[in-house]
Amino acid sequence: METNLGQALEGTVARLENGKSGSPRPDAEEMIGRLLGLSRAELYLARHRALSPAEGATLREWVSRRVAGEPVQYITGRAAFRGLDLAVTQRVLIPRPETELLVEAVLEILRAERARWLAPRVLDLGTGSGAIALALAEEWPRAIVTASDVSEAALDVAKVNASELNLADRVRFLQGHWFDAVPGDERFEVVVANPPYIARDEEESLPFDVRRHEPSLALFSGASGLEALREIVDHAPIHLVAGGLLALELAEARAHEVSAWLEGSRDWEEVSVRDDLTGRPRVLRARRQRGPAIAPAQWGEDR
Repeated sequence: METNLGQALEGTVARLENGKSGSPRPDAEEMIGRLLGLSRAELYLARHRALSPAEGATLREWVSRRVAGEPVQYITGRAAFRGLDLAVTQRVLIPRPETELLVEAVLEILRAERARWLAPRVLDLGTGSGAIALALAEEWPRAIVTASDVSEAALDVAKVNASELNLADRVRFLQGHWFDAVPGDERFEVVVANPPYIARDEEESLPFDVRRHEPSLALFSGASGLEALREIVDHAPIHLVAGGLLALELAEARAHEVSAWLEGSRDWEEVSVRDDLTGRPRVLRARRQRGPAIAPAQWGEDR
């Protein structure tokens, strides 16, 4: 039985190598670091620190769950996202590095438009844990942020995160299916979303821990994987000001198909797709065209 941190770390790595973890050492470091409140560097500096019986018992339980395939973030109840430390449960998708790139793509436009959009209104559709909305509120204090989700359970998690990060007064949370959550005449400078984009028949191709533990509502979008994206793209022009930004995270296999929808529409301009860090097309950005009004409430601004 491990009696100090160094033994616990190496023993955990060894056990995870025989389980469903694809990254035994990072997973071991994350679990033990979260358990003891230590950074990765501190884990190795404190190798001789004794583990209490309670800490040892918790670690053994966590390792058993990870060996069985449960994601580390659900085991520890925490996930890192652009410098934020977020609470996560199986009611919400685990925030991923690809989504950090989506946030950065939005921030680039906010920086470019800072003189024109003094207090940009931002709508995060399907907010889940609140990662996107809270990162934008934290990194762009001038933004007026609204976050929506159809799942009340997900919104509960997002509200906890907003409170823990002292951002509860900066983000409005609304429940509803995509744009149904906001009044029909409400408009925004930015609409951003990481919607479900996996087809149902692709479920078996997902990693075991994803398909077994993450919420299907946040993963799957009908037979084609495109239903949610189609709905968002179709309705976004009504809720964007002229020149407003639509930013979406996409599946690499369908990124250029979705891009083609917008490139072939009179509603959009400046359509682009950005690759993630592995070179896969992942983030779409488009601006709502200036010109003829799409809805009567927008006539004044489009002239």
